Amino acid sequence: MSQVGSLCDKVDYDVRNFVGYLSADFTPIKTLQLYGDLTYTWSKADADNPDFGNPFDVIDIDGHEGPSYMPGYDPWFVITYTSDMDDMSDWYDLKMERVDASVGCNWNFWKNFSVNSRFTYRWYDDEEEYLGDDTDGEAYIMNVGLMWKF
Repeated sequence: MSQVGSLCDKVDYDVRNFVGYLSADFTPIKTLQLYGDLTYTWSKADADNPDFGNPFDVIDIDGHEGPSYMPGYDPWFVITYTSDMDDMSDWYDLKMERVDASVGCNWNFWKNFSVNSRFTYRWYDDEEEYLGDDTDGEAYIMNVGLMWKF
């Protein structure tokens, strides 16, 4: 018997990415450091539809000989298989944009003790829905930490 998908087809898959990053920091006094960064990401991926051909010969269920690769085979069932992959590229044609903006500070209270804080805003736009899901959205992230050096 034949295995579905055992025939192969080379598919042209094209991926493009662009990432821009800007960062700055400032120390107004010896014990305080302020910083911020901005990142922009754009990605696009697309591919051709694969063409696997038809992996099965026509099978006559009236008792005639089966597929040419199986001499003497007398099938009592019909094997159906579609090799129509015209919509497959919808699954992996991707396009997205993402922006991350962060600001934060590091404040040294004493010689061994400091406080860190950071706020991040993230925006994500999935221009091509992946597997039918729309994953657009925003996130607000706040991190605060205490550091004791010993």
